[in-house]
This record gives sequence, C-alpha cells and structure tokens, in this order.
Amino acid sequence: MESNVSNVDFEILWEGKPAGLWQRFLTSIHMNFTTYQITKDELIITTGFFRKKTNTVELYMLKDPDSTESIYQRMLGIGTLSVVIDAHGTGERAGSKIWLKNVQEPAKVRKLLRDAIEDDVMERKITYFDKI
Repeated sequence: MESNVSNVDFEILWEGKPAGLWQRFLTSIHMNFTTYQITKDELIITTGFFRKKTNTVELYMLKDPDSTESIYQRMLGIGTLSVVIDAHGTGERAGSKIWLKNVQEPAKVRKLLRDAIEDDVMERKITYFDKI
C-alpha cells in the first residue's frame, strides 16, 4: 500500500497564499508555491517547488496572533500575521515567531487563528500558569 502525503485528509479551516503584487503575478502563472493552512489542530506552511518543505506547528503551542499592515499592504487589502511559539517550557523553537506574509483579509484570518488556538487548547484541556 503506497502512502502519499497529499492524500492526507485535514479539516482545513482556512487556506491562503501570499497575495502581494509579485505573489499575485506568480499565482496567475501558477508559480506561487507558498501555501498557508489552518486546520483544527495545526498551522501548516508549505513552500518550495524543487524541494517542497512543509512546516507544521500544533495550535496549542501558539500564542499572541498579531496583524500588521503597511500602507502598501493596506492599499492591496493584505497584511502580515505573526504568532509566537510557546513550547510550554523548554524547546529550541520556544519564543520564536512564525510569519504569514501578505495574507488577504488579515483581521479575519487573525481572529480565525486566535479562535482555533483557543479551541485546540480547550479541547486538549491545557491549563496555563503564569510565572510570577
């Protein structure tokens, strides 16, 4: 039985591609190979053509989704989302940021991501304690 990762079924809540002027041109000629996906469990970022790379992070490990929009981005209706990896203690990726650049409808996607993170934390019954 052959296993193919592209046949894996995810419950995708949102999917998008970078949508700056250059990325829109690349998408129009089917050459934009970056894809962002939010599932009910993971944030998935896929990049590359010759060497396809897929980075995934469990949603419960993420915190503080933020949105920034430059004047250029506001003119195009796009923005950049950032989210911090909170590995709950130690870990090489703890404290680093993930960037989703030139996302269409950034406020809507930020809220969707925030709600998905909260739902995943609640589903896993994770409790956080503040360090004092």
